[in-house]
Amino acid sequence: MTITVTNQKPAVLDAVHTIPCAGDYDPIPALQHALVDPLLEPLSPHAPAAVVDSSGVDITGDVPHLIMSCLGDTMNTGAERTTKELLGQTMINYDSATSLPVGELFAVQAGQSNKMPAPSPRVIYTPQGDIIPAAKSLLAGVADDSAFFASVAYAFHPNTLAFWFQSSAAFDGFKVWLNQQTQTMTSANALPGTTSQWLTDFTTLSLTGATESLLLRKDDSDGNEEFSSARLIIHMLMTYVERQRAQAQTNGTAPDTGIMPFTVGELFCPRSVVLVNVEAHARAAPATVQREWSLINQSLASPVKVISNSSLSKLTSLPRAAARAAAAVNVRQQPGLPGARSAQVKFRKQPPSKRDLFKDISRVLRRMGKVNKSQNVLRTTKTTYLKANRRDPDDFNKPGRITSARYMPDLHVYVDTSGSISQENYQEAVLMLIRIAKKLNVNLYFNSFSDILSQETLLKVENKSTRQIWKEFTRVPKVAGGTDFQQVWDYINATATRKRRLSLMITDFAWTPPSARVDHPPNLYYAPCSAMAWSTMVHYAGLYADAMKHIDPSIRQKLLGMVV
Repeated sequence: MTITVTNQKPAVLDAVHTIPCAGDYDPIPALQHALVDPLLEPLSPHAPAAVVDSSGVDITGDVPHLIMSCLGDTMNTGAERTTKELLGQTMINYDSATSLPVGELFAVQAGQSNKMPAPSPRVIYTPQGDIIPAAKSLLAGVADDSAFFASVAYAFHPNTLAFWFQSSAAFDGFKVWLNQQTQTMTSANALPGTTSQWLTDFTTLSLTGATESLLLRKDDSDGNEEFSSARLIIHMLMTYVERQRAQAQTNGTAPDTGIMPFTVGELFCPRSVVLVNVEAHARAAPATVQREWSLINQSLASPVKVISNSSLSKLTSLPRAAARAAAAVNVRQQPGLPGARSAQVKFRKQPPSKRDLFKDISRVLRRMGKVNKSQNVLRTTKTTYLKANRRDPDDFNKPGRITSARYMPDLHVYVDTSGSISQENYQEAVLMLIRIAKKLNVNLYFNSFSDILSQETLLKVENKSTRQIWKEFTRVPKVAGGTDFQQVWDYINATATRKRRLSLMITDFAWTPPSARVDHPPNLYYAPCSAMAWSTMVHYAGLYADAMKHIDPSIRQKLLGMVV
């Protein structure tokens, strides 16, 4: 949809809001005040701002719904395109061509204001090159907090709400102010006992490290009671930021506290909050900063099983305990990403042949390199005079043979068996897989999946006939139901062993990715399911690739047999 905006004053959005702690919890007015109203502020007071579509229809009243459509659990590519076009025309600092989702609009605004290119496979933000220098500039007063916020957002994309404090002393100042405010509320009997206990625990926190992170809610419907701890602490933090800004403006100084709104969804109904020590970031080693934020992302990706509204729960407590037990923290490796050609690649006009898929899989295996041990054994034999001839060992003029074994990454296949996949589709997919496996002469791991995942099975393919391999496949349970790719992602990411395998998902692509940024396995590739109309397959694959840009910008290059 092409839209045109007239008589609108270009806006700079401010994430600070103060949703009242009393009464019913309703974040919509705060979203309207922080996002919609600035985008529709008229340039001339004599006429309102107007937004019209390509047909000339006035859609000004649809702007709130348009923004909300981008904040759901799944990616709405149509709403994303239209909203990005709207933001590009109405905001001073916004790039409508960004690959980041609308939910990260505050990060894009901060990055654009500092002329920072958007992150991509070729533009990578790191603690050493970006976060630590930005923290030092913020401490020195030579830059505002937007560069520090953008560098953290572009490097790690955490799906949370954060507040930065200049130092541990600045955080202690907030605790003193918070204690004064809560004492007044307690004396007026405004606070429930559970909230008072939670705040008592909060005052014992110290921000001497790089971050401190807390769980607030199990889901969006939790912790929304009047004067709950989740509502109160965010209200107090927002109020304190406004107070510090006003004092700094009066004194002609820079504030020592600010907000880091990584995602819009978490801004208005946060499930967690991260407290950030800028001084600790400025003085920390790059590996420490990398480990801290990787741990936060790991904790956010883990399902929250238990949370108490009366006692303070730390977001990273379980991962930190596991790390101490293992005596080391596993820092997530930066995978070798394919080049940044995803926006240029085109889909094939015809379905791929077995030869095409075999060539693409072999190319990926070569790129991944060798491993120490696997089911994928590549044996080579060569003649040499360094070894005696087996049949005539006393004749030094006859060479012997040396057989060496190299191990390539294991192949793990996940076949989509959801309701949209017919029995014919499944059979064709399995037969195609058998032919490729026979040509590779390799055993493979196998799961079927829908909205549930079958048990993992090792299929003995090596040196067997097609009929024998087919019988092996028929013994594997075939699950049925809806479609959920993310459970496969989580299953692969759960162990380092599965992450090292070449994972291949055979599917019809009829699934919408989540709008939040989640961890996509670096070695997971996709192949089309056979016996389906190719135009339909390309249509769904295109929709899937467009919706995956914020999770993996290079996803089109991982569609084996589909792109040229």
